[in-house]
Amino acid sequence: MSASDSKGSVKRSDATRDLIRAKALERGQHRSAETRSQVLSAMAAIEQEMAANNGIYPQNGGAVSAAEVARRAGVHSTTFFSPKQRDLGQEVRSWLSFLKGRHAISAKAVKRSLAERIADWKQLYEELAQSHRDTELQLQQLEAELAKARVQLGALSGERDVLLEQVKVLCSTSVVPLRRKGK
Repeated sequence: MSASDSKGSVKRSDATRDLIRAKALERGQHRSAETRSQVLSAMAAIEQEMAANNGIYPQNGGAVSAAEVARRAGVHSTTFFSPKQRDLGQEVRSWLSFLKGRHAISAKAVKRSLAERIADWKQLYEELAQSHRDTELQLQQLEAELAKARVQLGALSGERDVLLEQVKVLCSTSVVPLRRKGK
């Protein structure tokens, strides 16, 4: 007797078949829950990446689609159309519509947004360069004022030394303090 004959001749009881069916349904529900979890995680990751990149999706040329969500979740894009996952597919499409309202999610919109970001960075760079030039000019002005103050300090120190010498010369003569009138 061959293996296929022995397998075909095995008859299972109704209870066994019901148990097998129940286990299969349980595995299917578990897979569905896993798929849902993976898709929701992928959606959250995409949102975080977009938030970190000023609302632009950094992968796939900036385009976010149901196929991109499926790719990121590790499931096939047709998963969203299967009878058990249609609700999840609708949830993904609703989320994409929501994103479309908030962020640029097409490659064309990303290019336009990229041009805007480049212009913003260029303006920021020019403002920083101007600020740097202003600071350099202030530094040069303050250094010139410091040099001038040091020259004045040197001149005043010399004057002070001359005056101290004159006071010493005058004090070396006999000076008698005057009495107060009250005594």
